[in-house]
Amino acid sequence: MKKMYLLCVLILISFSLYSQDIKFKKGKILIDKVECLNYSGDANNVEISTLDGNNTIILKFIRTGIGFNGGLYNKIIFLEDSKSLTTRSYIFTKKLLVEKLLSEEVLKDCSIHSEKIDKFIVKFDEGIEETLIRN
Repeated sequence: MKKMYLLCVLILISFSLYSQDIKFKKGKILIDKVECLNYSGDANNVEISTLDGNNTIILKFIRTGIGFNGGLYNKIIFLEDSKSLTTRSYIFTKKLLVEKLLSEEVLKDCSIHSEKIDKFIVKFDEGIEETLIRN
């Protein structure tokens, strides 16, 4: 029993060591206490950009229909790369989006790596808007 407890504690410690601390303060996104990105927006649209303003990501929360026929989905737009994705089953918050961008290495060393965007899109895109247009 003691070995099992020790194993659980070690696993929890290892997860906490590898996670990055993400904070949102006064229009800045701090990753491990370092200013990495800018952000602005409201409850429905969030714009995230690099500190030099060269790369921008837009996170949109879009509601479709009314009542039981309605739904919510996210649209993430990589503005400079003219690429986007939509997802309904994985609703991104701004913090979750930054976490996923970090884990997929789209965001690394406070800059956006365009070569990783396609893999990110393949992993999370559900083609919600294409489905809505067909129906």
